[in-house]
Amino acid sequence: MLFDVVVGGAISAVLVPVFSGLDNDKRRSASLFYSLLLVIGVGIAAVVAVLVVLAHPLVTLLAPAFSDETHNMAVTMLRITLPGVILLGLSAVVSGRLYAAERFAFPAFSVTALNGTLIVGALALTPIVGPPGVALGYLAGAAAHLVIQIPGLIGERIPRARFNPFGNADLRTAMLLYAPVLAGLIFTQFITSIDTRLASGAGEGSLAMMRFATRLQQFPLGIVVGAVSLATLPALSRAAPARFRDLPSAGEFKQVLSGSIRYMLLLIIPATAIVIGMSEPMVRFVYQRGEFVSTATDPTAIALVIYALQLPLVALDQIFIFAYYSARNTITPVLMGVAGGIVYLAVAIPSVGSAGFHGLVWANTIQNSFHGLVLGLLLWRALRARPDAVMLRFVARMLPATVVLIAGVLVGTRVATVVESESDAGLVTIAIAASIALASYAAGLWLFRVQEARTAISTVATSAQRILRTNSQA
Repeated sequence: MLFDVVVGGAISAVLVPVFSGLDNDKRRSASLFYSLLLVIGVGIAAVVAVLVVLAHPLVTLLAPAFSDETHNMAVTMLRITLPGVILLGLSAVVSGRLYAAERFAFPAFSVTALNGTLIVGALALTPIVGPPGVALGYLAGAAAHLVIQIPGLIGERIPRARFNPFGNADLRTAMLLYAPVLAGLIFTQFITSIDTRLASGAGEGSLAMMRFATRLQQFPLGIVVGAVSLATLPALSRAAPARFRDLPSAGEFKQVLSGSIRYMLLLIIPATAIVIGMSEPMVRFVYQRGEFVSTATDPTAIALVIYALQLPLVALDQIFIFAYYSARNTITPVLMGVAGGIVYLAVAIPSVGSAGFHGLVWANTIQNSFHGLVLGLLLWRALRARPDAVMLRFVARMLPATVVLIAGVLVGTRVATVVESESDAGLVTIAIAASIALASYAAGLWLFRVQEARTAISTVATSAQRILRTNSQA
């Protein structure tokens, strides 16, 4: 929670436009980078030191129902994991610098390094030291998150530079841009805490089922949305005007934004259809083992379907947020976040009693959809945009391709249901249904000549050839 509030992934996104604006001044860029490392490292370390000292009352506040043994274990694990926030904070600054330089590979693998190290560390240490092994694995994973990006920094050859955090105008700009984001993250955590309390009173297992469904719907968000939006952010930042009010005249910015939206929809639509159509086998395959009983599968699958309905708007919302960040406007997305939180409370409080935890899932879906829809309309107004011929052609061709995709999902799930056996944990169903659905989608894209799909395939093929050529020369 501390990492989400103080740093999170947002600071990397906020820093990219600032670093991109300094492309032609390597010394200023280096000075800003070193100043950010110092300020963020010292600032987070101070917060972590206070929380380490106050670990006992903090655990009591967050989990008053813990037994004495569980309470003491939670305190120990909290004190072990807290230093990892310092490493992740520094890593966020490094990610922002590498994204601005369009060196995407190192930040992209940082999350994998964290998760992989966490899993290996937990499996190796838990038999030796018990539950704290998981905390030690997380701490090692936080270190891996930073270390794996160091080769990217070395390749970037950031020059030595004098830095004065108290007199650095670029640092002040970055902090002023991040201040509203920080306030928004704090408000988001407040809403999340309310959501947790409401779910804990919505029936046995409600909170767990919500979290399980949330993790599954975050998978396509992490793969598709994270990749497209972060890859687009540097181009948006360079194309954005110096002042937000000059957006209507920023032709290149509009083109980059339009392209980002099209490619995002191209990828998130099949992901949404597959998650909705295959929610039950997904939950069964991933979770139905151990203490996750079969009676929890259907409620979790329903929650996953509800969450999945928001995926296209959530994906576009990330593009819209980054567009605002690129134009040095971080206030509007935060204000919309506050409005979305109010929408969530207006739906969640009256519905949780009648619909249980599914009422909270609907509230969250409506909240996020509201944020994406309204923020997109505000951005459209700020751009003074008119209907784009390229976008209209894309929509006209994507609609029938999507119909073919949906038909493929329906046929695939029906075929998989016939083929699967009682011993199948859901993997066969997912493999067969997803293969038929994706093949149908590919056929629809080819049949209706969706140019963006052909361009994407050509780009991937060219990149693969370049990598193979480089390796063969090496």
